[in-house]
Amino acid sequence: MKKVIVAILMAAMICSLTACGGNNKTGDTSSNTSASAEQADASVSAEEEAKNEPQYEAGVWTDNVYTNTSLGMTFTLPEGWQIGTEEEMNAVQDKGQEVTGDTGSADASEAYDLYIYNSSTGSNIAMMAEDMSAFGDITAQEYIESLSQQLSSYADQGITYTMNEIGTKTIGNTEFVSLDGIAEYQSNNIYQCYAVTEMGGKMITMIITGPADQGQAECEAVLASIQPIAQ
Repeated sequence: MKKVIVAILMAAMICSLTACGGNNKTGDTSSNTSASAEQADASVSAEEEAKNEPQYEAGVWTDNVYTNTSLGMTFTLPEGWQIGTEEEMNAVQDKGQEVTGDTGSADASEAYDLYIYNSSTGSNIAMMAEDMSAFGDITAQEYIESLSQQLSSYADQGITYTMNEIGTKTIGNTEFVSLDGIAEYQSNNIYQCYAVTEMGGKMITMIITGPADQGQAECEAVLASIQPIAQ
């Protein structure tokens, strides 16, 4: 049962990413005419800056070894863990939508980069890259602050989050803005962590989930096994 709860809450976190992006799409439309020129100028400037930024490329699997040169990381799939497919991730997201009430389809700007899981414990780690070019200049700090607010809104769905302060976490050769804590759902306590970084106009988010009694230590051991490589 706990493995199912872990999957559902991990899915709820994934759905939060879509909602977080959506929060940045809204705004005051009362002065569209004057804002349009400013947005056009900002768009040109952003495009020029983007040309000079390192562009993000998804990682690749070679047998059981994952390598992501953009993030400067590599690791070997831990014993007992499996490599998930995008179809499995989509199925997990569907479960999350049942909990959060978000029935919208997945955003085409989002792409799954990594999904691994331990079928015995339910612990899992996923990584997604979201194209943020349509949202303007948003930092990883701002993104995760918005995400924290979104997670708090799930109390109405019976999911209560107790989160720690936002901090930083170095994974491979990349520094991520991180947020972690405990989610309570149906009397189960689940450890969850977000690690977010921005690169080349994309927001890369690592989502770490596991049962609180052992999942945190298990997932942290996987993260500790990630080795830095040259970018």
